Amino acid sequence: MQTLMDTFLDLVAFDSPSFEEQKISLLLEHALLEAGLSTDYDEAGNLYGYLMGEGPTILLNAHMDTVELARGAKAVIENGVIKTDGTTALGADDKAAVAAILTALRTIKEKQLAHPNLVILFTTAEEQGLLGAKRLEIDKLSAVQYGFTFDASQCVGLAVTAAPSYDKIEAVFHGKGAHAGFKPESGISAIQMASDAISAMPLLRIDSETTANVGSFIAPGAKNIVCDKAQLVFEARSLDNAKLKKQTDTMKQALQDAAQRHGGRVEIQHEHLYEVYHHHHDSPVLATFRRACTKLGLPYREEPTLGGSDANILNELGIPTLVCSIGYEEAHTTSEYIPIEELKRLLSLVLELATL
Repeated sequence: MQTLMDTFLDLVAFDSPSFEEQKISLLLEHALLEAGLSTDYDEAGNLYGYLMGEGPTILLNAHMDTVELARGAKAVIENGVIKTDGTTALGADDKAAVAAILTALRTIKEKQLAHPNLVILFTTAEEQGLLGAKRLEIDKLSAVQYGFTFDASQCVGLAVTAAPSYDKIEAVFHGKGAHAGFKPESGISAIQMASDAISAMPLLRIDSETTANVGSFIAPGAKNIVCDKAQLVFEARSLDNAKLKKQTDTMKQALQDAAQRHGGRVEIQHEHLYEVYHHHHDSPVLATFRRACTKLGLPYREEPTLGGSDANILNELGIPTLVCSIGYEEAHTTSEYIPIEELKRLLSLVLELATL
């Protein structure tokens, strides 16, 4: 049987940035079929696997895609840690989880372990705002009672008890071009409007439950021309929907006020990308995870997060789904790494959850 390390290193070497998951999905489908599962796809390319057992139906979820920075990753093992040469990300987010799930399924088959009904879900384009999960076909998951999304940093044993609602705002300021030397007073600067709007906004850490950010500000042009167009992208997140609404309303008002003040105009697109969820301490999915960690001697913790995952969509669809840490650190950077011991602990946890 292929080892956990072999599986992980093979996956790391296999490029799968968002929207380029077709080849890795075929590799994963083959692995699922070899482990005795039946498989299916949906129109978004999400891969589903099914293994009949006895008892409840449990979902195990991870995403197939990586950030673009993980393209061309070459794993380096040093002092018990898997990392890269420092020129790319590793892609342990989320290939460590995929490797652990595949290895657990192979172990179940090889050792003929008893298990509940298992549904495996490998999604596409998670790193692009959960795009694959947003197109899930719920009828393919209709039997699932609860699930686990393996996709969070920190050492294995962390249960993410809450995740935020997330709003995206795109704004385009339209000003009036003019020569910056001969007649600047006849122009309306889109850059100035946008800058004034940003300066009027509360941004970054708003409170313990809420953040906001300017992610992009694009206003190309010549230095001697009053800029007539600026495009901006904002985000806001909160564990409290009332706080999120207050934050996004404040940001949109600042955009409108700046345009009016300077005599220009602004086009605003506001999109609610995913919904907040909370798991109570006594919820069945959290209790199951807690028992598994206790049995394995893992350092169990509970924390909320301000990051999103496929679990946001799954919970919104009515499937209680818990995000679990998988041991990687510094995801989405060239410093990303995962200790080998954490990868082993992750496998033990996935196997425990898959054989309850």
